[in-house]
Parts: sequence; structure tokens; C-alpha cells
Amino acid sequence: KGVLLLIGVLVFSGMTAEGVLYDWSVLYLQNDVGMPQARAALGYATFTASMALARFGGDKLRARFPERAVLRWSTIVAAVAMAIVLLSSTGWIAFLGLAAVGAGLAPVAPILFNASTRVPGVTRAAAIASVTTIGYSGFLVGPPIIGSIATLSSLTTALWLVVVTAGIVAYGARFVPQRPR
Repeated sequence: KGVLLLIGVLVFSGMTAEGVLYDWSVLYLQNDVGMPQARAALGYATFTASMALARFGGDKLRARFPERAVLRWSTIVAAVAMAIVLLSSTGWIAFLGLAAVGAGLAPVAPILFNASTRVPGVTRAAAIASVTTIGYSGFLVGPPIIGSIATLSSLTTALWLVVVTAGIVAYGARFVPQRPR
């Protein structure tokens, strides 16, 4: 209910984008960009390595800037980078773009899971359980939606869902409860 549901929807959006790239980035790079399979797999590695590095460094950003700002700007970076990847269809731009998308999506889950624990009237355990359940369903729902859209049109068209979901998180960041300073 209320803010907790909104946070759950934002986590769902972020994890949908993440799950889509886990499952579809190699096929996109291979079929739509024209990379050999071995090189296309490096795109997936670039995305995941960038996300891991950004998660390790995310606490420094959260300590220096308000979480809302980190969440908003990081997901704007992810949305813009993914749009550039989809518009360019160039290998090296795709690698750089996927790295930026990974870095941009990295702080979504940690910030939102933490924010859920600040919702008044809900225990920390119940808050985490609620947003985790909603959020992780994005990993399950997003990739098949992409497959369905790709079947009807193209994988490039379907991957615009990543831009949309990152944009949803960027917009919704304004409603996330702030961490006391």
C-alpha cells in the first residue's frame, strides 16, 4: 500500500531492466549488431562487471549525495545509454553503452530496499519482504515480455522497454523516502 507499493513498483522496473539485459543482451549484440557470438558475450560481461563495480562504489555516492538524486541521475544515465545503444547499432558504442547501463542500474535495488525500511508503520522485515517479492518478479516477467514483443516486431524494438523502465525509476525517485542526514 502507498509508498511501499510505489517502491515495489520502482524495484520491479529496475529489476525488469536488469533481467532483460541479463537474458537478451548477447542475442541483441549477435543478431542486431552483427557481432560474432564470442564477442557478443563480452557485452554481457561488460554490463555485469560495470554493475558490480558500481554497486561496490555506490555507498560512496550515497554518502555524498541524497539517495533520490543518485537514483534519479543513475537511471537517467541508464535510459540514455540504452537509447544510444539501440540507435547506434555499433559494436564499441554498444559495449560502452552497456557499461553505462550497468552502472546506472546498479544503485536501484540497494537504494530502494533501504528506502523501504523507512516507510512508517511497516516493520523493516515486512518492508524488505514486500519490495523484494514485487521487485524480483521483474526478473521473471521482463525477459518473456521482451521475447513476445521481439516476436511481434524486433529485438531492438523490444529492448526499448529498458529505456522505459529506467525512465519510470528516474521519475519515481522523487517519491522515495529520504534517508536522514
